[in-house]
Parts: sequence; structure tokens; C-alpha cells
Amino acid sequence: PPPCARASPPEIAREAGTSLKHSATAGVLWNGCFVDDRYDPTMGCDAHLVGEVAGPPGDVGFAKLKGGCSWHFPVELLRGMAFGVDGDDDGSGYVDDDDEEEHSPTVIGTTLHSSFNCGVIRPLTFNGLVGNDNDSVVPSSDRFFVGGPGQLRGFMPAGIGPRASRGGSSVPGGDALGGDLFYTSTLAASIPFPSYFAKLRHNGARLFGFANAGTCVATGGSLLGGQQSSSPLLSLPVWSQVLQSSRLTVG
Repeated sequence: PPPCARASPPEIAREAGTSLKHSATAGVLWNGCFVDDRYDPTMGCDAHLVGEVAGPPGDVGFAKLKGGCSWHFPVELLRGMAFGVDGDDDGSGYVDDDDEEEHSPTVIGTTLHSSFNCGVIRPLTFNGLVGNDNDSVVPSSDRFFVGGPGQLRGFMPAGIGPRASRGGSSVPGGDALGGDLFYTSTLAASIPFPSYFAKLRHNGARLFGFANAGTCVATGGSLLGGQQSSSPLLSLPVWSQVLQSSRLTVG
């Protein structure tokens, strides 16, 4: 076998070989329709919700649901709502660069950002048509992996969540195995670069401060109750596991 196979933990190695998957996916995505800038939003909200069901004919059976939302709100708009629109403003809640000296530099262009994402996946056997009634495992390629700048800043990609006892030499703590329940949340504030960084300011670069929290756990398929389940999704053991494993980063 190749070197990578020798380094793989048993949990990953047992999935080697061919498999067949049939699934149907449907979702609702706003795709930045309600924000002022899809790639650098400072005002508005965005959301998405995607569901997937995999089943026969095939070797894989599960139901998967994940979604998230985000909000962006200018602090200057809050000031305008609280104290009224300044006579020199155009009513948009923003202040021109020429008027910057007349206003607090910590308020001009400052935006508050928040987001929340979560997902859950549940193995299904379809009465033995997929796997068997006693053991239906979701493949690692379909599980959730959390970590990295796009999800949870301060952690490596797939840096948190269930891990194997061993793995590749470049993976601290063993290979990531993925989980069946996750959440990530962000609270952040951003402000444009000061005017003496004209190039950065003109190109939309911003300074950020943030706090992130999130986790990824494996509940063993006991999310919604049923034959395999001793603890449904809303049970105390599941949410105790979520709270105890949650991570927090600030920067």
C-alpha cells in the first residue's frame, strides 16, 4: 500500500474501496441579495439553508441539514437613529471623508457583524436497504468538519472535533474524523483604514476585531431518537457534550 495508507487510522482505512451514493439536495440561498456588497458587506443580512437525503439504491443513507445567517449593521446608522441625521449628511447614515474631522474617528465607517451556522446529520438504514439496522455509519466525506479562517478563526482547517488516536505526521492529535453536529458563531466589528492609508482605504481594506465560538461533535447517530438512539437531539447529554466541547477565540 502507499505511504498515506500506512499512516491512515483504522477509522479512515476501513472506508477504503468503492461505494455508491444516491442523494437529493435542495436549499434556499440568498447569495448576498440583501447586503450592500456580496464580498465585503457593511450593511444588510444574508442566509442559507440546505438539506440532503441519501438513500437506496446505494451504500449510504443519511439525512443532513445545515444552514446559517449573518447580519451587518453600520454604527453610524445607529447614531443617526439615536440622535437624528446630521444636516451635512445625505441621509444615508454615512459621512464623507471631507467631514471626517468633525466626527469621532472610532465611529465613522464602523460596522458590527454577526453570524451563526449550524448543521446536523442523521444516519438512515431505510429498513435495511442501506447498511443494516444495527450499524449505519455516515461516511467521513459527508460529515461536518470545522476549523480554519472560513469557519472558526484561530484553528487549523478541520482542527476541532472528533479525532483518531493517530494520523499523519503533519496532523497534531491525529486525523480529523468529522462530526454529526456542529455550530459556529461570530461577533465582530470592522473599521476602514485611516485616510493616511489611502491605497488600502480606497480598495476597501478594513481592520477587524472578532470573537468566535463553535464546536463539532459526534453523537453516534443519536440525534433524533429511534432504534439506534438512547439520547434524542434535545436531550441533556447531547447538549452537555456541545457546551463542554465548545471553543472560543478572539483576535
